[in-house]
Amino acid sequence: MNVYADHAATTPLDARVLEAMLPFLRERFYNPSSLYAGGFTVRRAIEEARALIAAYFGCAAGELYFTSGGTESVNLAVLGAVRAAGRKGRIVIGATEHHAVSETARALEKEGFSVAVVLCNAQGLITPEALEQSMDDRVVLVSVMWANNETGIIQPVAQLCNITRRHGALFHTDAVQALGSRRIRLDEIPVDLLSCSSHKIYGPKGCGLLFVRGNTQIAPIFHGGQQEKRLRGGTENPAAIIGFGKAVELLEAEREDRRTLQKTIARHFLKRILDIPGILYNSPQDSVIPGFVSLSIAGVESEPLLFHLGMQGVDASMGAACHSQVIEPSFVLRAMGVPESHIRGSVRFSYGKDSTLDEADHAAKALISVVGKLRKHIYENG
Repeated sequence: MNVYADHAATTPLDARVLEAMLPFLRERFYNPSSLYAGGFTVRRAIEEARALIAAYFGCAAGELYFTSGGTESVNLAVLGAVRAAGRKGRIVIGATEHHAVSETARALEKEGFSVAVVLCNAQGLITPEALEQSMDDRVVLVSVMWANNETGIIQPVAQLCNITRRHGALFHTDAVQALGSRRIRLDEIPVDLLSCSSHKIYGPKGCGLLFVRGNTQIAPIFHGGQQEKRLRGGTENPAAIIGFGKAVELLEAEREDRRTLQKTIARHFLKRILDIPGILYNSPQDSVIPGFVSLSIAGVESEPLLFHLGMQGVDASMGAACHSQVIEPSFVLRAMGVPESHIRGSVRFSYGKDSTLDEADHAAKALISVVGKLRKHIYENG
């Protein structure tokens, strides 16, 4: 049996999404900026997808801008909003942000901006009290991700947003990981900027979205094109955008069923591994995205652990797929205070809408077996 337990990294393309995309890869191949019937047809389909997604979010279609993915959406939000502010102020980010946020913020330091990092607590939460201590009249932008890509921890975004706005700053949230399981209503939670991506919700890779609220000022980071109201130049990817729209349509219809299934599978998996000694559970199931299980295991290391899991047909990860080739302890788990005795043996399992209890059983058996063998090998070889 092969078990794909890395849905946090990417999800398989839903067959219904592919079906919606195919016409725009073949017969409806036209450039949507073209001034003839074929181009108008494609433009209309793009705007229909934009309107569908806007209805899901509870925002205006004109507040949504398509990009190439989550990383670009984050860069456009952070760079664009800060540069448009017209002053060299301060950027506040959470200690557990994705590198798309933290490295972009660090790049802005070279332009004269300062960066403050808000520490999380042992559960990985950026508390309202901690954010309040970092706020002053110099702050231009606060960026805190909605749900962590390594642990699945869900942040109190509404409270953090309210604090930020009270201080007159903009609030951005990286919702890439949250989109698939949270009911995100932008007419209820007043974030100024939100980034998300298609491939985390069974849509195509290479398509992202940035929400920019109302009159929020934001500067482009690409130049030379009039697309997306001059904010994001470059010929659109119609097939991917239509696929994103279809993925959101399916998410709207199936979200609660998916959540229930993924929560059931994750908890079943956790029950099966309770007898493994020396495990820390980094994903408390009442406060994480359904399907997420982050573990830190004493006496083993992540790289051989994942290798041997793979040999038994289980695909899992250390955490952030974007940095999977960098074999070093997770900065997210370090920020949470995971001890050195455990942090090098960290692994993330993330189950999806098509995962099964049998797959969870197989993954649990494989983990028990591999941990036992690795610990025995380490013991016997000193």
